[in-house]
Amino acid sequence: NIYSLGESLAELMRSCASCSFREALTDAILTIAGMRRFDRLIVECSGLVEATMAAAVFNDAIADEEPLAGLARLDQLVTVVDAATVWEGVRSADALGERGMSGGEDDTRVLSELLVEQIEHCSLIALNRSEAIDADCRERVITLLRCLNPEAEVLLASDRVAGAARILAPRDGAEHGISFQPGWAKLIDGNDSLPESSQEWSTGVFRASRPFHPERLWRCVEEDWPGVLRCKGYFWLASQPDRCFSWEQTAGSRHFEWVGHWWVATPQPEWPTNETFLRRLKSQWTIEFGDRRQELACIGYGADQETLFARLKRCLLTTDELLLGEEAWRRFADPFEQATQEAGSREDETDPE
Repeated sequence: NIYSLGESLAELMRSCASCSFREALTDAILTIAGMRRFDRLIVECSGLVEATMAAAVFNDAIADEEPLAGLARLDQLVTVVDAATVWEGVRSADALGERGMSGGEDDTRVLSELLVEQIEHCSLIALNRSEAIDADCRERVITLLRCLNPEAEVLLASDRVAGAARILAPRDGAEHGISFQPGWAKLIDGNDSLPESSQEWSTGVFRASRPFHPERLWRCVEEDWPGVLRCKGYFWLASQPDRCFSWEQTAGSRHFEWVGHWWVATPQPEWPTNETFLRRLKSQWTIEFGDRRQELACIGYGADQETLFARLKRCLLTTDELLLGEEAWRRFADPFEQATQEAGSREDETDPE
């Protein structure tokens, strides 16, 4: 029966080749639920599927009160990690295409990006082949996983009976959806995710309340950052003072993008009005610059964090540059603006009509 069901689902997915991942997964789950024969469903996604996409299928169904929300809930989002190769993977700069894993011509991700994203966005990490590495390597891998995702449970896949029971176990609060707070986000919120007794590991947040000089920061971005496995957060450029940029880095890649305007540059009637938002905004606010700031969380192994943060500090405007004012800042040469424009042009060229 299970084998026949698998053939039916494969046919369903083939017939919906033009559907989005969300539509295909939702249709498949609704089809199975309509059979009224099963209590639990395990969905194995392609290794190229972003974990947040799978979570969004259920979270959006709950938020929009769609039929799926009344028939199924997401108890566990599991990432299976190969203990013997994960350390190499999170440090790899190989493009997915070079590994035969590309999701298409426009998929420019590298292996470390995909792997880190899948580790950070799950509720349970199944560590496969843990017996294939020695105790020291196993401890290092487990520390890596717990730094990247402190909230996820790490399960040794060698205990298959216990593993299957844990994967199928209900999750408290599943009816309200699933959310994630990776290690970098916990660091920014002031919760250090570094397990104790890990001398080679370092975690920290670079914070500053003055803008970066765009040219000095660009030169810093192009330098090597030895030992840094994860760096993510938000930054503020003097040349684009109203814009908030995100910074996302693994050992094998580094990206930045404009994600919106700082709240100080947004008309107050457009602000959210809930108390949690206002409380958080108040804690981030300064008289001079509002909520504009630098917040970059770093997780490293064998990294010289003190030296790295000193390099970033030298990228900030000096006191004399600060006194020039915003109008002068906007005239600074800005390699980030040029790079953003070029990236946008490439996207326009690849977009279908």
